[in-house]
Amino acid sequence: MKYLTILAVLALVLAAGCVTPSDQEGAKDADHAEPAGEAESEHEAAVKIGTLLPLTGDLAAYGGPMEDGARLAVKQVNENEGVLGSEITLVTMDSGTSTTIANEAMNHLATVEQVPAVIGAAGSSVSMAIINIAISNKIVQISPFNTGPDFTTYPDDGFYWRTVPSDALQGKAMAKLANESRYATASTIVINNDYGVGFEEVFKEEFEKFGGTVVDRVKYESTAATFDSEVDKVSANDPNVIVLVGYPDTGSIILKAAYEKGAMDTSEWLLSEGMRTDELAEKVGKDTEGKYVVAGFTGTTPDPRAAGPAYDVFATAYKAEYGREPATFSSNTYDAAAIIALAIEKAGSADGTMIRDTIPIVTNAPGEEVSDIGTALALIRNGTEINYQGASGEITFDSVGDVFGEYCTWQITDDGSVTLGESVTVE
Repeated sequence: MKYLTILAVLALVLAAGCVTPSDQEGAKDADHAEPAGEAESEHEAAVKIGTLLPLTGDLAAYGGPMEDGARLAVKQVNENEGVLGSEITLVTMDSGTSTTIANEAMNHLATVEQVPAVIGAAGSSVSMAIINIAISNKIVQISPFNTGPDFTTYPDDGFYWRTVPSDALQGKAMAKLANESRYATASTIVINNDYGVGFEEVFKEEFEKFGGTVVDRVKYESTAATFDSEVDKVSANDPNVIVLVGYPDTGSIILKAAYEKGAMDTSEWLLSEGMRTDELAEKVGKDTEGKYVVAGFTGTTPDPRAAGPAYDVFATAYKAEYGREPATFSSNTYDAAAIIALAIEKAGSADGTMIRDTIPIVTNAPGEEVSDIGTALALIRNGTEINYQGASGEITFDSVGDVFGEYCTWQITDDGSVTLGESVTVE
């Protein structure tokens, strides 16, 4: 009997130490759940929010800094008593720039983690690929990056929002910049997804309203390794300007090919905000004189400075937390996380439908204008109506979850970094 008892104890110990394949997968998934404060085991009642951003792939240059924007907002929420008396935990998933990867990740967030809200996705095609998963599971989806015009009219039952304006506006801004630069002819080379195609359609319509002529329109696939033929087509008729709408990895290959083929000698180039990263100049490379090929190149982008002091406060906190300046869309991601948290606190529930219905209440007028997360939470708990003013600009959602944006030029400097220029007003 003594030996049987010992054997039984040993069996229990061994069983406790065993890890089945499904347990390993669970542990792997748990690695994605990164609380902004203490570990979730110490806060079992923590409210989960998902992030689905491009930590790998063509948009990886943006994904990490965007994730950090969300993490900073959640940290500030948790430092101010969290929401509903609990801390928020971020469940971090990588979307890559792949619809397959994004679908798997979104299904995990919906069915395994059962989050009520997701911050993401970034690319328009990825966002479109997962939107029905969010809708069917009544999950609020707030994209801090996706600008595709198609989402404005998509039947999302109110579950899709974005803290960055639609390309229906930015296409106008690019056309206005091209017109003000006195370009009479233009050709476009755009990534073949909702973002590129939507942007190009608006640009063409607006540029022609100004009296310009769009000569050639070229679409490229993000899966291609080389783009020589696309560059030949878009530059064949020597337009005054070539408008490139894309992302850093593939876009840099196109620009390198354009340089090597002399397509920069006969045409100027304008770049979309998807190319706005300090890494672009290095990716494209230098000329024979040791200068960055794309130094002086310019484009249009949503203007983060439109938020005024709110952006400055955010940027200071971001740099203090991470030791670097915020990147493109970091402030938009911060706002997405802040809005979800404020909506949860105001609704008194972490239910997706309740969050959806409460978002306009905490972001739109009337209400006391506030940009500090801690102050906003305190006002809500005091019964005061608020009008959240974002770090990325004024956050006022229309009936379909879009925000209006202000635009400016951006330019690559001689040292390869990006600077913001003059405002571009659109109506």
